[in-house]
Amino acid sequence: MYRRYGALLSRRCRMLLRDRAQAEDAVQELLAVLLRRGEGMRAAESPYKWLCRAADRACIDQLRRGRHVRNAMSIDDLDPIGAAPGADPEARCAALESLARLDDEQQMLAIMLFVDGLSQGEAAAELGLSRVTVNKRAQALRAQLRLGHAVSIAEEAPS
Repeated sequence: MYRRYGALLSRRCRMLLRDRAQAEDAVQELLAVLLRRGEGMRAAESPYKWLCRAADRACIDQLRRGRHVRNAMSIDDLDPIGAAPGADPEARCAALESLARLDDEQQMLAIMLFVDGLSQGEAAAELGLSRVTVNKRAQALRAQLRLGHAVSIAEEAPS
């Protein structure tokens, strides 16, 4: 599993935590959990998608525990590939720089919408919420991140 997904998970964690050492800790934590309880991934429709959400949670746990380095590297240095298709680069940067200040629910939504470029309908399905609820929370999150009235492609996509 590590050979297949390890590099992708490491990249994702580096981007979310903006620190290489913390990212490696998050990946190791994720792998340890999978060794103990990997049933969820085996039962998942998309193992990669499941692993991404599990990596997100591992990174959020690290942020919550306060182990995030304040003088983190720039996003461009850590991820020269850039934003995912459908993700607004400005929103992506704002979300990644603000993850430590957001609550758990906001962090997951910010990652899904602004980093992964999911549509609000896709995020609603993953979170088990209505699209209207996700839309309201996304608007509040945009305001909190001070993204103005720009609408990303992910928000315009039909659900």
